[in-house]
Amino acid sequence: MRTIALLIALLILVIFGYDIIFSNFANFAFHWSDLLYYAIAAAVIYIIVRLVGGSLNKKFEKSVNSFLQGKSDELIVKKGLLRVYGLLLITLFPFLLYLFAVGLFAAIDFGLYGVIGIFQLPRIPIAVPIGLGIVVLGTGLAVLIGIYYLFFPPKRKPFGIALNENEEKKLWKLTQDIAKEIESKPIGKIIVTPEPGIGVYLEGNLLSKIFGGGTRVLEIGLPSLHKLSIDEFKAILAHEYGHFSNKDTQWTPFTYAMGSSLTNTLKSMPGPSGNENGEGGIVRGIMSLNPAYWLLLLYVHLYFRITNAFSRIGEVKADIRAMQMYGGKAFRNGLLKVSTNDTIFSEIIQAKHIPELLKEGKTISNFSKFTELILSDVDKKTIDKIQAGILEMSQSHSIYDSHPALKIRIDYSEKFDNKEEKEKDFVDKLFDNWDKINEKVAELYNLRILAYLQALQQQSGTEEEAKKE
Repeated sequence: MRTIALLIALLILVIFGYDIIFSNFANFAFHWSDLLYYAIAAAVIYIIVRLVGGSLNKKFEKSVNSFLQGKSDELIVKKGLLRVYGLLLITLFPFLLYLFAVGLFAAIDFGLYGVIGIFQLPRIPIAVPIGLGIVVLGTGLAVLIGIYYLFFPPKRKPFGIALNENEEKKLWKLTQDIAKEIESKPIGKIIVTPEPGIGVYLEGNLLSKIFGGGTRVLEIGLPSLHKLSIDEFKAILAHEYGHFSNKDTQWTPFTYAMGSSLTNTLKSMPGPSGNENGEGGIVRGIMSLNPAYWLLLLYVHLYFRITNAFSRIGEVKADIRAMQMYGGKAFRNGLLKVSTNDTIFSEIIQAKHIPELLKEGKTISNFSKFTELILSDVDKKTIDKIQAGILEMSQSHSIYDSHPALKIRIDYSEKFDNKEEKEKDFVDKLFDNWDKINEKVAELYNLRILAYLQALQQQSGTEEEAKKE
């Protein structure tokens, strides 16, 4: 039934999408009755997608809750539901294109009927036609930007150093062993970065990634590795490999393209903004009435609700695979350490200590040694407080979250406490050239910080010159 509903939605999109492009845009025919016709079609599709997405979410949530509550030993997700979810995601793509067309149509109608209306007035405020013109032209430009980013999303530009397989044999062997155990294609590139986080992604063009091609990249943030044991690191890597074996990464480029398109379209489109007095206020008031903006905003809520629910299922499945391989203890300890390390780096090291270092005219020479030096002054009470804050914050869960709450993940890891840690050495033992890598990463980080400071100084100088003038 869900599949039939989605196929009907796709059929409506084909028929009405063809109609609006070739009947209206091609003939420059814009009438309010046609807009009503297309808006009703959009509303029907929206309702179908929302209902199907809601139904699937309930099924998935039921499976997850059954697993979490101990009613089932495994997370059981029927393949048929995953296929329907795939069709749902595919439906979102042409639906976005259709809403681009309807939104532009609505903006043009808004401008045309607005102009007709103001000519009935005895006096025409100049700000009104300016505002209407901005809405029409700005929406047209924003739609073009959105279509461009939909088919040519920005490529990920990793900030770090690539590790040579011949130089870091132990680390590469570990990633290959995990791939073999999880029955997945191994990583093709490893990048070490000064940015916190450990993750995987596909590198390549959009089509190759969607069909399972591209280079598999593992990105390791040095801030995340502090005091992480080898077994904990293995559990984190097994989770990341789980995304490949579950084929989550094949959907990610698809959803990333739509998300990028949406973000850039709304950023470029005339819409509501700060209030101003005078003519500027009138122009902004008209911009805030742009129907295209509100139409796409509705889609944004639908899009993130659906795609993030799909992501949460993928995260739970990847968690389970990692815990089956290396145990719940290693996984939860690794998860909490990485979250703690990332928070400490962002809120303490980067926010407080780096600026102090720069004021003294100093830079970092060894990334991990600098981190350890700072963390040696952080007492256990402070770390416990940070961890409590992380867990408390994670409990404010939303339907738009792409990950399950950290507290929930830690709680269900206790179901897999059947394995003891074997390799308790810290993860730096996996690197043949640990100090050299940290020095190179520190150089990169220093260059970025110095470039950022120079940009701030130039901006400050420009503002001061403008004030003098």
